[in-house]
Amino acid sequence: MNNKILDNITLILSDYDYSKAEHLYIHIPFCRYRCPYCSFYSTLYLNDNAKNQFVEALINEIKLKDFLLSDKLKTIYLGGGTPSMLSIIDLSKIFNEINKNHQLDENIEITIEANPEDITKELVKGWQDLGINRVSLGVENINEKHLKFLGRKHNTEQIINAIEIIKNIGINNLSLDFIIGLPDENIEDLQNNFQLISDYNIPHFSSYILTIEKKTRLSKLVNEHPEIMQNDNDTLTNIYQWYLYAKNHSYEHYEVSNFSLPNYQSKHNISYWTQKNYLGLGPSAHSYIHPVRMWNTASLRNYNKTLENNNIDLEYEILNEKNIFNEYIMTRLRLKDGIDVNELAKRFDKNVIQYFIKQSEKIPSEYLIKKNNKIYLTEEGWLIMDRILIDLFL
Repeated sequence: MNNKILDNITLILSDYDYSKAEHLYIHIPFCRYRCPYCSFYSTLYLNDNAKNQFVEALINEIKLKDFLLSDKLKTIYLGGGTPSMLSIIDLSKIFNEINKNHQLDENIEITIEANPEDITKELVKGWQDLGINRVSLGVENINEKHLKFLGRKHNTEQIINAIEIIKNIGINNLSLDFIIGLPDENIEDLQNNFQLISDYNIPHFSSYILTIEKKTRLSKLVNEHPEIMQNDNDTLTNIYQWYLYAKNHSYEHYEVSNFSLPNYQSKHNISYWTQKNYLGLGPSAHSYIHPVRMWNTASLRNYNKTLENNNIDLEYEILNEKNIFNEYIMTRLRLKDGIDVNELAKRFDKNVIQYFIKQSEKIPSEYLIKKNNKIYLTEEGWLIMDRILIDLFL
């Protein structure tokens, strides 16, 4: 593949009144080890040479896709993989290239994902100097027994040390990621996680239900020993404990898996859920510039090789009205604010709207609420969202 693909995308977009992306995602593919439950694209960090090749390839990709990026950026998100494995020198090269042709909004949110064991004072201070102002820390669980099951290499002490370093340096916009629905998870385990959030006044946290992804080591383990997994009733009970903790401690449950104190919602992730255009860089990264979705090769070798020659290995599709509608419904119903019927009417055909309203009337009010021209799921509705969406999709 070569630049002809980008030329084709340019021609397609020229037929639409499209907007350049104000939101930038950068996928850092390296990990020191593979977590048994993870299905995101990553590769083991083998040596600095591979990392250096990737950084140079990424800089070339920034140049090639620059025409799709807005003059002013509102969010930048470094995900992975393990972005905290990159040095400050590596990150400086990346940000210097971005800053050549693009300004950063005065209220920009720049997030980096990190593992607790990577955190040092020098690293976090370097992030701050580069303008990174939000850290998403992959805690997963404060309890050692659950960290061991998840295959994580950090421990409780490293989690606490990481949080204290980040906050003491002055990056207050800190998010903790947790995984719930684990084997033998009990109320005491949950309370230990809640205590961590309270002790450090964490402004944002995410709680993701453990899912068994195909072709992972966890999938193989569960297939051989299904009895190890928590039963659905216990998982449901524990999910409600998270809901209750959030409610009792003034956290807004603003998205199905995300909770925040006022003014600490994830701006970048909200851009996905509200169909904003975003540009993805790095191997396996996705982009969406309405109505075109693009995705890079999920191979670091191919990514580096093609970009070394100023070409790019990516695929794309043009979303039709049905795809766009279904994605709109799916992402908006992830949010507490749900769907604004007036906005829906501006974006889609009248017959589509009538169909959606008719279908939504079939959903019990226990799960879906219509109020003041808004349609949104309750917390109970979120728990069965996949089933509800089947009835609402075109």
